[in-house]
Amino acid sequence: MKDKILQDIKKWYENQKENPDISDFVDLVINKTTNSIFDTVKKELENEFTIGNLEHPFIISSEYYLELKLKEIKKKFIDNYYQNKLDYKKDEEEDGSF
Repeated sequence: MKDKILQDIKKWYENQKENPDISDFVDLVINKTTNSIFDTVKKELENEFTIGNLEHPFIISSEYYLELKLKEIKKKFIDNYYQNKLDYKKDEEEDGSF
């Protein structure tokens, strides 16, 4: 699965302009891995509930919870990317190399 995702991402990147949007890149990676993650999380939650580690069923579905978490991760990733870009630009300006 990992190799297929990497191939799809490389193909996508090759078809992009000089500066692809990082948000599109994150969406692509998340979309390519979401189904596999959903299946794994669902199996683990069902197993934990069956063996008694979880005492009640979840109020929201595992798919919805995971979707919310993935959106949170995407936001953090994009925010960090742009912050690092700004920090790099600021460092270049301070060094006089900009």
